[in-house]
Amino acid sequence: MSRGVGASRLSSVLLVAATCLLAGCATVVRVAYNNSDIAVRLMANEYLDLQGEQVDLFKARYARLHEWHRLEELPRYAQALDSAAARLRRGATRADVEWMVTTVGERYRALAAQAVDEAAPVLATLKPANLAALEKKLAAGNRKLAEELQGGELAAREAARSDAITDRLEEWLGSVSAEQRRLITRYVRAYPVDVALRMENRKARQRELVRVLKEEQGAPALRDGLRAVFVEYDAQRSAEYARAWRAWQDRVVTLVTELLAAASPAQREHAAARLTRYADDFRALADEGRAKISGTRAAKEPAHPGT
Repeated sequence: MSRGVGASRLSSVLLVAATCLLAGCATVVRVAYNNSDIAVRLMANEYLDLQGEQVDLFKARYARLHEWHRLEELPRYAQALDSAAARLRRGATRADVEWMVTTVGERYRALAAQAVDEAAPVLATLKPANLAALEKKLAAGNRKLAEELQGGELAAREAARSDAITDRLEEWLGSVSAEQRRLITRYVRAYPVDVALRMENRKARQRELVRVLKEEQGAPALRDGLRAVFVEYDAQRSAEYARAWRAWQDRVVTLVTELLAAASPAQREHAAARLTRYADDFRALADEGRAKISGTRAAKEPAHPGT
């Protein structure tokens, strides 16, 4: 299951840059993070087809978001990763896995809230053509996702899910044991994806997003509406989907707990060392931001008389 609104990638791109790119080396992570504005502008154009002054305003507001994220959030990410590494080294329990899930959720909401505040002035300028581009993109994304979730035989879809989970686990542990593969296969077969429910929730949130953008253009109504979609999304779920989401999250926590319980000391150390490296990367990125700001301020200060 997913949060469901394709356009939410606009508000969470920094979190993506700071987490999904962790598969690369430190240089790749830093280059990608420092140049994320390019990817975000391309994404904004893909979803909203911004034009003229909209583009300039978007650049300015994204620069503010990026600076906030670098200075405020990356140190928090580093601290969380250090804690996760320590928990892995001592042998992570279910409580530790639940802590990880809670921490990721907290950081996502913090980012989404800040992103909404920065994006609202841009989204307030949207014209009918922008909204038409958004609806077209969302519809195309829905068709693609439905095809991916429903296409092919059940056995093939299950195998693809198992392979995807196994590949991700191998990235973090360095290897995957036969017992861990068994746990993954059992999980996938026992809990198939409820495609209809997932798509229903996704489309409902997309409809609400489009409604907010069309009808709530005045501040603070627009910002509040966007916060409901991207930050307070729990309240937007139907009762049926909310139950399914809680059950899915519980099953995922159980799977991760079992996979870590089956991990060897070498696997746990591999994952912990990787987390520590990424924590160091995030601290370095935050330090670069502080140094840049200090240098800019120093350059603007007038020279003292007689120097």
